[in-house]
Amino acid sequence: MNPEYTQPRTVQFIPPTEGPLRRHTHTYDLMRQCIHCGFCLPTCPTYAVLGVEMDSPRGRIYQMQAVADGKLDISDDFIEHMYCCVGCRACETACPSGVQFGKLIEAAREQIQLTTSDVAAQEGPDAHAQVEYSETATPTVTRAKNSVAATLLRHFFFDAMLPSRTVLSVVFGGLKVYQRSGLQTVVRGTGLLDAVNNLPTPFQGKLKLPEELMANAGGAIVPSQLPEVTPAIGEQRYRVGVISGCIMDQVFHDINEATIRVLAANGCEVITPRQQGCCGALHVHGGEAEKGRALARHNIDTFERYDCDAIIINSAGCGSTLKEYDHLLRDDPNYAQKAQEFSAKVKDISEFLTSIEPVQQMGEVHHTVAYHDACHLLHGQKIKQQPRQLLKTIPGLKLVDLKESDWCCGSAGIYNLTNQDMGRELLERKMNNVEATGAQIIATGNPGCMMQIAMGMRQRGLQMEVMHPVQLLDAAYEAGGVYMKTSNDSVTKQTPKPVTALAAALALLLAILLLKGRRRK
Repeated sequence: MNPEYTQPRTVQFIPPTEGPLRRHTHTYDLMRQCIHCGFCLPTCPTYAVLGVEMDSPRGRIYQMQAVADGKLDISDDFIEHMYCCVGCRACETACPSGVQFGKLIEAAREQIQLTTSDVAAQEGPDAHAQVEYSETATPTVTRAKNSVAATLLRHFFFDAMLPSRTVLSVVFGGLKVYQRSGLQTVVRGTGLLDAVNNLPTPFQGKLKLPEELMANAGGAIVPSQLPEVTPAIGEQRYRVGVISGCIMDQVFHDINEATIRVLAANGCEVITPRQQGCCGALHVHGGEAEKGRALARHNIDTFERYDCDAIIINSAGCGSTLKEYDHLLRDDPNYAQKAQEFSAKVKDISEFLTSIEPVQQMGEVHHTVAYHDACHLLHGQKIKQQPRQLLKTIPGLKLVDLKESDWCCGSAGIYNLTNQDMGRELLERKMNNVEATGAQIIATGNPGCMMQIAMGMRQRGLQMEVMHPVQLLDAAYEAGGVYMKTSNDSVTKQTPKPVTALAAALALLLAILLLKGRRRK
């Protein structure tokens, strides 16, 4: 080292003056509940893989409090540890002190988003000391290399795609055409996907997994709108609202339809407002809390006018955030009370159905099923037995155990895309247990888990299927003659012939061009 810098230098850390991680805030009080006992360590997926204290819940809380106290800067190293967390909240279930880690990790990520742009451009009060600190900290990510691409991707995902049904329809409609037209087969068979994946871009080596994850997007190219009002079958007992979601409605539209049919079969008039929007769960999990608050206000206003007995959600990750709108908007004088009332009405579909008396007879469904606990359903919403109770009521269905059913599958919102190596590690552990069940179907209540586990099945060549529990209930009610699915259900609709023909022509043209290019070489 240059002799000029051999003298000890002090790095000046400045605690945040705004945002959730500053001292004397609600979040700071939540941090201090941690007694650092270590009960969380065996339950933490990232700690189990890495064995690093700073990648455990306890270690992350140490770092958050150090930032709040001005003892630690929001460095690349801090950011890496916060975003390495899968956010599964298993530590909450294990914690004897009731630490609400989900709220803490979301607050830390919000603080990062509030300050990252400043940190990236700031050399610090002592540039030489900052260099020495960086060398000591050995950061595992370098934000400068990916900042432009990452920023553009975040803006598109959080600002353009999720809040807009139109953009969602274009993105996922294009994906379905790509899959069903034969274009996907051509791209894979000619090596084009590998070639693009290996290009020296910020996404080098990371494009194949998203393509494989979304291998079987179901439903119509453009899903039909869910009916705004669905009458109860038989006597009406309840009036419930349904959150249709973003990814759920585009990729698993049939699950939303099944949810509505099952609720109607149980005496519910079902309201599915078309004005509703994204719930904001992915925004909040990703640190974009202010955008999440705006989406929360919109949904509260939308459902307020319908005076529902309950608001039903069939996606675990969304449900966890919807139930915490009261926390998200606690400092908003205009919405704090409204948010409390809204969150009190939110019920997972399994939670609601087990709380009411069934009124219809189910037919037999002969399947062997194992149940995987979605993290945000089990650890976030504390719902464990209800889905299993529902599955056990289905005549003919055999429910078998899944070892480590409460262990994260590695999906975790968009974690499997942003942290692909860790996502693969967790999926491998999950799939070892899935394969050992010998089940025909793995049931789970979250779209991210469904896509992740289905990808694992394809990779291993397993003759198994992933389903939402409500789909099995739907099949049982249909088998019992309660209702019959019609051709109006979007899940049975075929891709329009002109769209298929056009996509097939484009695929053929691309194949010809690729073959010509190879011959020239």
